Amino acid sequence: MRYKILSDSSSDITNAFYQGETAFDYAVVPMSINGPGGISLADIDPVDAYQFVEKPRDIKGKWSSSCPSPAAYLKELQGADCYFIVAISSRLSASYSTACMAAEMARAENPEAKIHVIDSKSASSGMALLVFRLAELCRQGLPFEQIVEQIEDYRKTVTLFFLIGSLETLVSAGRMNRAVGMMASMLNIHPICGEDGDGNIKVYQKVRGMTPALNRMIEMIGERGGTTGRHLVISQCNNQQDAELIRKACQRRYQFEKITMLDMRGLASFYAGDHGLIVAFDT
Repeated sequence: MRYKILSDSSSDITNAFYQGETAFDYAVVPMSINGPGGISLADIDPVDAYQFVEKPRDIKGKWSSSCPSPAAYLKELQGADCYFIVAISSRLSASYSTACMAAEMARAENPEAKIHVIDSKSASSGMALLVFRLAELCRQGLPFEQIVEQIEDYRKTVTLFFLIGSLETLVSAGRMNRAVGMMASMLNIHPICGEDGDGNIKVYQKVRGMTPALNRMIEMIGERGGTTGRHLVISQCNNQQDAELIRKACQRRYQFEKITMLDMRGLASFYAGDHGLIVAFDT
């Protein structure tokens, strides 16, 4: 049985990450950002993620993101027996909906096609955790239906927290009030945000100063329950130093079985901003 795992580019995992993998195929379907004057940047490999930070900062105006089309997903639904698609939270993007459309189109052509679309209720490193878990299940050679059941159960265990490096993009994309964003920047306030369990973004705490915010987020990881045997994923945008600080602190304080470090792809960099940090773990 041949498996294929797909994710939109919010997951931070590049095509090259699974180069040489024999148990399954992996492919990324790109998101994009759009700016003034018809600017459009696709989050394709090889990823020049930092341009997703630089362009909105250098070129003032309204910026937004757009999801893959059904055709983009459909193009990748070939060459395997079983397909698993991991999409960014349906509360944040239409990527899940377009992936579902593509799955229906593929089934119309081939009623025997086995395709499961996962609403991650997350993004970035949270989606990466789901991809990593799918990889493990595919390597075990489990039946399609069993993988579907296990990955949906696993999805419910994923927790995600993040620190925004810069609020400029959230303001320009209309996801934060301009006055609120300016006040937070002036007062050096760093909101610790995360998913709310249903795929929405929630502000958990507002901390003054980056170092106190980092320390508080590390504490919050431990407050979610036991970490023994668990997997922590840390994604960073141009901030290897603080990502390493989180990794070392979690190694000292907790019992994670595995800690994976990722560079943010373009879409996550666009929203997290320069020096943004996102952590996700299963509980």
